Amino acid sequence: MTFKEALWTSLISLVSGTLLGSFALLPSPINAVVSILGVILVIWFFRKFQRKGIRITFIIFTIVYYLLFILLWSAYTFIKTNPPPV
Repeated sequence: MTFKEALWTSLISLVSGTLLGSFALLPSPINAVVSILGVILVIWFFRKFQRKGIRITFIIFTIVYYLLFILLWSAYTFIKTNPPPV
């Protein structure tokens, strides 16, 4: 994997993981648009990069970024709804 491929894989998996997390959190009409954007992005990535190793790396990093996005969003929501005592 070249440096350029690694950067593209990291960037696209970050965006894809964020879109996946947004799909899980947003209400119904908006999450359909987010899912279509995610599918278009994944299809574009899979057409651009044909090797199996890059695709597996993309899927693993997408799952990691999805879990990280959900964790950070949950922490933000918890802190926002439960401010620390003064």
